[in-house]
Amino acid sequence: MEELKLVKRGSESLIYYGVFQGIRAIYKIRSTKAYRHQLIDKKLNAERTLSEAKIMFAALLSGINTPAILFVDPGKYTIIMEYLAGPTIKDAVSTTASLEVFKEIGYMTGKMHKNEIIHGDLTTNNMILHDNQVFFIDFGLSKRSRDIEDMATEVHVFLRSLESVHPEIKDEAFSIFLDGYQEASGMKKKKCFKKMEEIRMRGRYVDERRNKTRNR
Repeated sequence: MEELKLVKRGSESLIYYGVFQGIRAIYKIRSTKAYRHQLIDKKLNAERTLSEAKIMFAALLSGINTPAILFVDPGKYTIIMEYLAGPTIKDAVSTTASLEVFKEIGYMTGKMHKNEIIHGDLTTNNMILHDNQVFFIDFGLSKRSRDIEDMATEVHVFLRSLESVHPEIKDEAFSIFLDGYQEASGMKKKKCFKKMEEIRMRGRYVDERRNKTRNR
């Protein structure tokens, strides 16, 4: 293995920058968990590494911008993928990027859902602006699903992230996102957003109940 440079330490994995067969690359290596039985930990990490790589490849085949996978070693919990230079959308939007990037984000999200792929952590911190295109990264929590609630939950999570990280542009950004989502997902839009509103109402009910409990 080439000499690697640690660039990010996450709760589930370590992200390194390096070179793989002459190509600038990102190495994603899942972390072992001391609290899990060793055999269970090995099995889970190997399965999740392979699952993440398969879903990334499926997304790529579906026309979603993701890093190309260069090598997968489930036994070492490692995915090696191409390095994409550029800021996260979170940083880009705060500086120079046009809000029109949110239409591309919505379009790719709709296309993912149309192909029964759930990203699992859809935030502007898990997207990179590379060569003026949006690329989705970090599929560590991704899964395959045709369940409309999973899709609506994903859209809701993205909205919540806009409210938290980009409050000053959240309404316009989400409206543009929805335009792209509708264009890609077609008839799934009405069902998805009706379900999303149900999820939002459930969340508000829980928040209100918690506040009443605190104020007693």
